[in-house]
Amino acid sequence: MPLDIVVVSLSRRADGWSLIGHGAAIPGRYGFVRLVAPVPSGVLYPEQHRLDGMAEPRPYDLIRVDAPWADSRPAQPENRVVDDTEWELVERPASRPHLVRLERTPVSNGPLFGSSGRSIRATGFGGGASILYVEPFETEAAYEWDPAREKYRARLRFRSGETNYDLPLTDCHYSQILRKRGEGVFTLSQLGCRAPHGLRLVVTLGEPFHGWCYKMVSGILPRRTFERRNAGA
Repeated sequence: MPLDIVVVSLSRRADGWSLIGHGAAIPGRYGFVRLVAPVPSGVLYPEQHRLDGMAEPRPYDLIRVDAPWADSRPAQPENRVVDDTEWELVERPASRPHLVRLERTPVSNGPLFGSSGRSIRATGFGGGASILYVEPFETEAAYEWDPAREKYRARLRFRSGETNYDLPLTDCHYSQILRKRGEGVFTLSQLGCRAPHGLRLVVTLGEPFHGWCYKMVSGILPRRTFERRNAGA
């Protein structure tokens, strides 16, 4: 049965990308789903999964996809494996009922995934959620040289609850803007992010690496305020 999901993040993954969506019919704690390809890496490639053979997905698109198989990838229980059916763009942006459900998704206010560090032990994951919504404070983006990896990396610094985080930024749109801006630290406004009604981050856990699952920001999502706007009409 096809899934109707609202896209919340399109992020870089290896030489392709990863897509996370939200749907009312998605099983699990928060209604999130991560689409993966039917290959060992799980990486999606744009040429294989364009909408109606043309456009790439964007945040807040309502799309219809066939993802008939559960994925057994450790520490990512939200994963669903897509087949080779063409994806369908249903609405751009999604209609009010879908966005209201998305706005009501719980937001994490405590330590992300139970830890204030940049990663958690894969053995301590326990099958919980690997995708969270966060409403950040004191947010800034950085494009800086990483001497350990000998390359530049896009990062997002923010505060959630009482904890400050400095995590990799894999959001396709904003990480690309950062690379074009060059080395430096920037506000999200300087990157063209307009969020007068607030901001949410899609924070995820990567697959286990040397026994650890690392946290990353896979999406930057300005909030939509349909209920508030209608109430004041």
